[in-house]
Formats: sequence, C-alpha cells, structure tokens
Amino acid sequence: MSFEHNIPTLDNATVNAAREISERRAATISRMIDEAAKRGLDDAFAYDAVADYGADNAREFRKTLKDPDSFREFIDNFGTDHNREIYEMETVTKTDDELQIDFHYCPYVTQWVRQGKTEQEIARLCEIAMAGDHAFAGAFRHVDFTLEGTIAEGRPVCTLRFRRTDGTNAEVAR
Repeated sequence: MSFEHNIPTLDNATVNAAREISERRAATISRMIDEAAKRGLDDAFAYDAVADYGADNAREFRKTLKDPDSFREFIDNFGTDHNREIYEMETVTKTDDELQIDFHYCPYVTQWVRQGKTEQEIARLCEIAMAGDHAFAGAFRHVDFTLEGTIAEGRPVCTLRFRRTDGTNAEVAR
C-alpha cells in the first residue's frame, strides 16, 4: 500500500507550521510506543492517554456551546477551527441529522511514513490517534460517530461521520 493520496494542496506558512506541530505529535506518539515495546509493554496506555486527551478537548468544546446537547450547534461548530486547513477538511454532508467530513491530508501519516513505519504500524498508530476523536464524540449524548475509512488504511481520504441520535449516548462526559 502506498499513501500517494496523502499530498497537501494548501501551502502557506501558518498551515505548514501547524502541520509541523501535528507531525511532532505523531512522532512523539510513535516513539513512546516504540520505547514501551522495548520494555515489554503494549500500546494500550497510548490509546487510553489519547482518549483522555479527546475527552478533555470535548469538555472544553462543550463550554463554547450555548446548548451542548444540540446536534445542530455541534455540527455548526465542529471542525471550524485551525484543524480545517491542517487536515484539508471538506464538509461533504451537513443536514439536521448528519455531518460527514472528509480529511484530504494527514500530517500524522506523513510523519509515520517518514519514520519508516510499516503499513500495519501506521494503521495501528492511526487507531490510537483516533481514540481521541472517538472519546470527543462520546462526550455528546446526541452524537453517533463513525470513522468510515482512513488515509492510514490507504484510502484517499479519512471519512468522519456524525449522526444525530435519540440522546442516549452512554459515554457522555460532562
């Protein structure tokens, strides 16, 4: 598998600097996992730590919303920050019941390829990195989050889908 689709199209100093920070984060995650493996540890700690980070981000994001239990307010505000350009996010679907965003570029994958990680390692590193997104979405009782493919799996885009639910998401973190 190659990652030939993971080519950024936006090129400016601000976006490139933000991508460099993301690449350093990706390098740190993979190096911590490598060091843990040398000590006979698995990568569960990294998955849990990234999930905690995602939950923290969700708590902060919830504070910015007038009604954190409004799906409409969630989708109107999710992905409107600096991450939109870093990941070259495209809103594919935005309705009262669904938000689909495709990420056309991943600086994490770029870094892991640069580090010489195997396809399997890159896929697992992506699972770990996405634990934060799963935990983030889990903080909203009205949101069902599905990751429908990733650049790390060799797909041309990462597809994130958020669907409105009846409000029974059990993972909600206030």
